[in-house]
Amino acid sequence: MGMAADSANVGELGRRIDDLMRQHAALLTQLQQDQHRTRHLARSVWRIEEEARRRIARELHDGVGQNLVALMRQLDVISAGLPAAATAGREGLLRARELVQLTLDDTRSLSRLLRPQILDDLGLESALRWLARSIEGLAVTLELPEQLPEISDEISTLIFRVSQEALSNASRHSGATQVKVALNAHANGQWIRLEIDDNGRGCELSQALSAGREGHGSGLGGMRDRIDLFDGKLDLQSTPGKGFRISIELPLRSAMRNDP
Repeated sequence: MGMAADSANVGELGRRIDDLMRQHAALLTQLQQDQHRTRHLARSVWRIEEEARRRIARELHDGVGQNLVALMRQLDVISAGLPAAATAGREGLLRARELVQLTLDDTRSLSRLLRPQILDDLGLESALRWLARSIEGLAVTLELPEQLPEISDEISTLIFRVSQEALSNASRHSGATQVKVALNAHANGQWIRLEIDDNGRGCELSQALSAGREGHGSGLGGMRDRIDLFDGKLDLQSTPGKGFRISIELPLRSAMRNDP
């Protein structure tokens, strides 16, 4: 009787273990599905944000910018039609024209900051060359392959945004004077690697990442999150007094390519 009871207990224990394993497998599958949906939602939000940037930048450049140019021309016409003795009126128009010019410059700068038109019109290589020229106080060296592989719009945008963030950090926070930006494909063209090195003062990485999570500092945490959305890899290297190095690798065929 005792052996039969022991056998029954073992059988019941086996069934409970099987049930727990099935429940664990179901929970794991549900978790993976939830993570996939969350990442897909985050990528969708990122796409929408970039599209909104693109539309606003176009409107600023083609709409507001063109109106300001037309206004300056009209001021020139009015000024030219004033009699020679109307010195005060001409000076007033000149001051108004200078104000419009400043507003136009600010509008164009804001448009490029939101979404540089060159990225959409001429592609990643031209956008990176423009970015390297536009950062004041930094000598930026670009190392680009003779021909870039085919890169999706999303990956091109991500590479540009990471470069923009890194160069901005080097200019504003690190005290760097020189930065090298290198872009190349590897693994038979399946991956693209971006490396950015500066000669600035460097930092403690743990502190920099902690500041980013709290909404301060260089935004490295946000950079890492965006790269993770595209199944990429981020490597940060820095020591106080010895510069800062950012390296990212992105698959040219994302593991999430089956997203709806």
